[in-house]
Amino acid sequence: LVDHFGAVGDGVTDDTRALQHAFDTVPGGTTLVFRPGATYLHSDVLRVARPGIKLVGTGATLTATRETRSAVHLSGDRVTLTGLTLALPTSTQRFHAYEQMKVRVSGDDAVLRDVHVRGSAAAGFYVGNGAARFLLDRVTVASSRADGVHVTGGARDGRVVSPVTTDTGDDGVAVVSYRADGRPVQRVRITSPRVTGTTWGRGISVVGGTDITYTDVDVRDTDAGGVYLGSEGDPYWTYPAVRVLVDGGRVTGANTNPAKDHGAVIVYAGNPGTRTADVTVRRLTVSGTRGSAPWDVGVLAEPGRVGGPGDPRGADAVRR
Repeated sequence: LVDHFGAVGDGVTDDTRALQHAFDTVPGGTTLVFRPGATYLHSDVLRVARPGIKLVGTGATLTATRETRSAVHLSGDRVTLTGLTLALPTSTQRFHAYEQMKVRVSGDDAVLRDVHVRGSAAAGFYVGNGAARFLLDRVTVASSRADGVHVTGGARDGRVVSPVTTDTGDDGVAVVSYRADGRPVQRVRITSPRVTGTTWGRGISVVGGTDITYTDVDVRDTDAGGVYLGSEGDPYWTYPAVRVLVDGGRVTGANTNPAKDHGAVIVYAGNPGTRTADVTVRRLTVSGTRGSAPWDVGVLAEPGRVGGPGDPRGADAVRR
């Protein structure tokens, strides 16, 4: 138990030092258990750096008390986190720094299973910094200020299985590849995402990425588009979306915000000088899109280019 290292778990005591001591002290490969029914408070970022540590938190809650230092950072390779609920009861604004990502993954071969985020000052789950071969299985996010699940920073060869997001401040599940990262996110598969409600963003997205697959999607009641694929220019400057597949599922009640004309599905080549290519959306049922939206499914081929594999015509290859 983490209690053996001095953690109290009474929902009153600040357990930051005791928990960090436990993470820093145990040998790699150790299993640390959070006591079921306990609520552990932390006032600073917690870092899990030792390789192979297994954290088991079924029935326990880890609550951040400072929104600006509210992250749990899994930087070690082969770290496993199971069953824990991570909470931030209140936040005052959307933040953007690593220290505010509720669960940040930068190590390789991480496994997160049945982990629940309840409130985040930024993203609920942030996978980046080149993290490879990650698995997020049955994770849930409610009331994040930014994306529910955000995969970025050249992450690769990962899987996100049956994520559930509710009332996220931006996209429910997002793959985002900034040019500044030096390489796109590659070979990531998202299976059976369930997105209900976004207070600002899209349901599922690939804003730059290569070989990205979504299957069996269920997206409901999004502020902007239900499915958003492509690239963005100033100020984001992302890579294009290349070899992206969305296969099966439904989008219901998309694009409730009349200030954003995305429709239910949009492919957008927003970064000049890049070419979004080989994007496939199939077997997707669309209903209930805002009546004043410009389309259910739309393609915006400028200012960048959109085309099929090897098609030299760029934007001219797209027909409405």
